Amino acid sequence: MRSFQAGNVTAIRSERVVCTVKVREKRFKIFQVFFGRDGSLFINFPYFRHRTGLLAAATIPANGSTTSQVSLELGGKVASHLVKYSHHPDGRAHFSQDGKVFTAIKRMSIPLNVQDGHICSLVLQGHEAFELAHPTKDNGVSPKRSVVDFGLEEFQAIKFVGRWYDVNRMRFSTPVETIGPILETVDPDGTHQQACLVASPQSDARHVLALTCSSIPRLGPEPEVMVFYGGFDPRERMDNTLSEAGFLAFIYPASNPDELRQRIGTSDYARERT
Repeated sequence: MRSFQAGNVTAIRSERVVCTVKVREKRFKIFQVFFGRDGSLFINFPYFRHRTGLLAAATIPANGSTTSQVSLELGGKVASHLVKYSHHPDGRAHFSQDGKVFTAIKRMSIPLNVQDGHICSLVLQGHEAFELAHPTKDNGVSPKRSVVDFGLEEFQAIKFVGRWYDVNRMRFSTPVETIGPILETVDPDGTHQQACLVASPQSDARHVLALTCSSIPRLGPEPEVMVFYGGFDPRERMDNTLSEAGFLAFIYPASNPDELRQRIGTSDYARERT
């Protein structure tokens, strides 16, 4: 099938972008996206009511199977605060929170100038565990702060997917002069979704983060849960079932956090000093 390059790809270019889920008349703030001057990507998760979680540099075993059980306790630490995910231009990826959670959970991922496609996902259950958006303050688009609403009607759980693209490599099914910041995407299975493009406000930024939001089946018996994964090895390694592959992940809330902290330790600044 023939493909075309757009003359111009537009994106929301704010210092900080807040992503919400709109459920009927209410909007719930889920996460923030912002960028460093060096082009680093940051995703912050300050809105969940549960503050103690399990962070991990996880490993998928080389067992020849396309499905594997992965324990986040192996290579994991307990955090008593919500964290920020950082992905730097050279591929360094980690979890941290200034003055609260030090950079204990980290790994080398894909450099951002090489990254193409899926870079991270967030799944959640129990949207009412997130902070309500203010009806007037949490609105609109501006150079300083923009709010993007993702509307859902019927759902059991919610999945956000972030995909990272070089705008010069993006191709479309029809010729178009300008496209974005909202565009239609088609997954490999044929599913059509609306994606919102966000990008660094730096004038030389040439990458966009395409965000989609969809309903998924219930995650499990827990009424409220938030799970993130990113910081992947290159796709060829992730797809090779005969080779170990790694990624970063967190889950909030952590089960039995006190007992877990005793076994695997913590990434909290204050607790490490005592």
